[in-house]
Amino acid sequence: MTRIVGYLFLIPGLFFVFAGTLRAILAHTIIGTLHFLTVADTVGLIFIVISASFFGLLTIIEMLAFIVALMVTGPLVTHVIARAFINSGGKEK
Repeated sequence: MTRIVGYLFLIPGLFFVFAGTLRAILAHTIIGTLHFLTVADTVGLIFIVISASFFGLLTIIEMLAFIVALMVTGPLVTHVIARAFINSGGKEK
């Protein structure tokens, strides 16, 4: 039963990561690319971490630590990259 629940979290997680990456490749601007990657990868990786917990690869404490780290570092790094792009003049090619 826990394997079924694990797959129910794994499949949407893989979909979010794949769809976000594909959409980021097709984005026309740097800011759009960063937006798609941040949102999709953060949500997708959280689903994948939860599924790893159901498969018995992570304990609850490890799962929560990974989720908190993903929720903080992903948007923070994207913000820093976007701010550097804007401060450098923000000109698209």
